[in-house]
Amino acid sequence: MAKLSFATFNLRNLQLPGEVYYTTSRPYTRDEYDAKIRWTAHILKELKVDVIGFQELWSPQALEEAFDAAGMLRDYDIVARKAPAGKVQVGLAARKGMLKDTPEWLELPEELLLKKYRGSNDDEPEEEISVDIRKYSRPPLCATIKALSPKKAPQIKVVVAHLKSKRPTDLYREARKHPEIKPHTEALGSALSTIRRASEAAALRIHLNKMLKDTDQAVVVMGDLNDSTLSTTTTLLTEQPPYRLFEASTAGRKSDTGLYSAAMMQQYRSLRDVYFTHIFKNQMESLDHILFSEQFYDHSDKRRWSFHEMLVFNDHLFAPHGHDPEDVPNMLPSDHGVVKVVFDHKPAKKTE
Repeated sequence: MAKLSFATFNLRNLQLPGEVYYTTSRPYTRDEYDAKIRWTAHILKELKVDVIGFQELWSPQALEEAFDAAGMLRDYDIVARKAPAGKVQVGLAARKGMLKDTPEWLELPEELLLKKYRGSNDDEPEEEISVDIRKYSRPPLCATIKALSPKKAPQIKVVVAHLKSKRPTDLYREARKHPEIKPHTEALGSALSTIRRASEAAALRIHLNKMLKDTDQAVVVMGDLNDSTLSTTTTLLTEQPPYRLFEASTAGRKSDTGLYSAAMMQQYRSLRDVYFTHIFKNQMESLDHILFSEQFYDHSDKRRWSFHEMLVFNDHLFAPHGHDPEDVPNMLPSDHGVVKVVFDHKPAKKTE
């Protein structure tokens, strides 16, 4: 049976040695860079997937060197662009022959109107709301791919995203102008980061609506969404489609614009209750996600691919030196787990 696999991989600032990434960060030494390339190559070989979405990528050359170190450079097409100063990027790799058309980095859609005028009745707040965001913090990448087998399989839109982090927005300048807010900058900065992340999710949902509404287009969204599976921002992206939990149910037969979560699919069939891709202050969270349209949902009338399994590579989160004994001490190669999802080609009878 033909299989199709995807993975999302946060590279934790993959940049060439001596080159600046964030202005507040020290560039990698040659030894640190070589260790990072070795570890990245190790993970690439372990994954064995068809399509990989990357986050925190600064240098396309560095990613190519990681694929070369893994002996996989000739087997994949890499889509990446050099990051401008202070602006980290996302990227993608797909097996040779899978990429179709020209990939593009998405801009904020013109329909993104984040304004709420003064309420006209007692049930609405009196205050007006207005959010002005002009760019994604990290523009999503959209590519069209086609599985190598079977030949009749439909094309798939793949979106790689990296939404705004939970880290508080820096309010240093604002605090200088308004000293009274200085004791509260962390709370205010966290609120602003949440607003930006939700705004970016809404913008991406608009793009997804255009791809999915009244179509049979298969779509996969993957990346570091910087929030949990059932968070407001993640469910804004998924639109919380129904999952079928018992035989007599008709849930999930149709979901025109909804996206299903690989984490939810795995949890419904697993005895394990721990799934995480990130640890911060000893709190384990799932920030990295692979979401997919009804063409990949087991109980959909429009199913073309069936969910097989999800795997999370997160051992390195407990071992700062990764898996290579030659790694540079105290260097964590990535602070995110790597998520892999496998599908079987198994169309629903109505789509055969």
